[in-house]
Amino acid sequence: MKLGFIGTGAMGLPMLRNLLAKGFAVTAYDANPAALDVAVAAGAKRAASCADVARASEGIVTILPSASNVQAAYLGPSGILEAAAKGTLCIDMSTIDPGTARQVAARLAERGVRYIDAPVSGGVAGATAGSLTIMIGGVASDVEAARPALVAMGANLVHVGAVGAGSVAKLCNNLIAGVAFVAVSEAFRIGEAWGVDPKILTDVISTSSGATWAMQKNHPVPGIDPKAAASRDYAPGFTTDLMGKDLGLAVNAAREGRVAASVAAAAQQVYRMASAHGFGRKDCASVYQFLKPGSKDSPV
Repeated sequence: MKLGFIGTGAMGLPMLRNLLAKGFAVTAYDANPAALDVAVAAGAKRAASCADVARASEGIVTILPSASNVQAAYLGPSGILEAAAKGTLCIDMSTIDPGTARQVAARLAERGVRYIDAPVSGGVAGATAGSLTIMIGGVASDVEAARPALVAMGANLVHVGAVGAGSVAKLCNNLIAGVAFVAVSEAFRIGEAWGVDPKILTDVISTSSGATWAMQKNHPVPGIDPKAAASRDYAPGFTTDLMGKDLGLAVNAAREGRVAASVAAAAQQVYRMASAHGFGRKDCASVYQFLKPGSKDSPV
């Protein structure tokens, strides 16, 4: 299958490289010329627009920052819908709301163009290693047609259900992860405030009911785990801005589903405030830095 690839940023570029390494011929486009230059240097063919990608491809992978970017890439001027041939398979790996995924799928279906939503978990490290978890929504036959490309980018493929279901699964996962980073950061700040060594506290929690992926795989306290973002000046695997965005999508999905999501909404506000205080481009574990104690002279 001749593949198109739209979105060659921090996540998209290593995913594209894995496709190239598996022998796929890839035509790439990114709105950022510098990002596209790197993709071309890696071996992709340059395209001038999303429509240009569609003309050259039997299958198209998109991984974009937001729902508005996805709508523009698929449905906007010089977009995929403008040029895709009937039967083209579109694989959207962006993290967006399920409503947008279904809207895009419906518009494409009117032209006989296929669409699955396949958001990913694993961050830049997983994208580089080809070990991503991919949560897929779509018709079973389309999922199977996409499998060779998906296997080149991820190690854990789960067909969740119909179009939009992959996006729901991703938002549920990131809701838990986002809340956990805030909870772990608050817990360790409380421990430190009372003089408890964070290494000892880590040992306690690691074998207790509070053990979480957020603490075990990306500990927010610097110096505990040399592999964690915190020990590398919070170099991002997944940024604070993106976690705030995803929690916002989860809160909106909860609202549309008539589900009370008070914990997710509170965590979303923490990430928004952290972004406003300069942590937006840092790893989401940097919420720990944002939650540093106030002065002892403070009245609160």
